[in-house]
Amino acid sequence: MALSLLEGVQTTASEQGIERVSAVHIRLGALSGIARDALLFSWDVATEQTVAEGSQLCIEEVPLVIFCDRCGAERAPRSGSGLLCPECGTPSPQIVRGREMQLVAMEVPV
Repeated sequence: MALSLLEGVQTTASEQGIERVSAVHIRLGALSGIARDALLFSWDVATEQTVAEGSQLCIEEVPLVIFCDRCGAERAPRSGSGLLCPECGTPSPQIVRGREMQLVAMEVPV
């Protein structure tokens, strides 16, 4: 995953004439299937000898949010309850947020 993220960083940097990236900001969903600590650990290795070498990986964690048809509202399910609406208990498989790994921003030195 770090290599995939790095590819997006390098493509953007190349397109915009950026020679060095000092920080990369991403959004990481609770159901993305990506372990935050593993991503942070692999980032330093993946970025060696690239435009992002030595950069900081800043992760904004995105909680799981589902849409409950019965309530007609977005809800954050309780931990360990699966995809059940926390208000009415209805199974709500429509995930609104929480699956993403999204490159949000890159910081460049001045």
